[in-house]
Amino acid sequence: MAAKFEYKIVTSTDSDEDDETMLNDLGEDGYELVSVHVSEVTYVETGDGDSDADAESGEEGGEEYVEEVVTYYFKREKE
Repeated sequence: MAAKFEYKIVTSTDSDEDDETMLNDLGEDGYELVSVHVSEVTYVETGDGDSDADAESGEEGGEEYVEEVVTYYFKREKE
């Protein structure tokens, strides 16, 4: 009979703990790290979130930020 697996995907922004602690905790729960993907996310912080007010004031953008996001892919065999 073929093995059945359970999968889990976690991003570094989802986790409240540091990456090393998260990896160790999932390893203790039987998860195996399958893959890691690192990407950069760029976002622009604008005014107070009221796009109509920003448009009226002539504000076209705001502070631009680049954040690194790490996505971890795990699997473990179902019991």
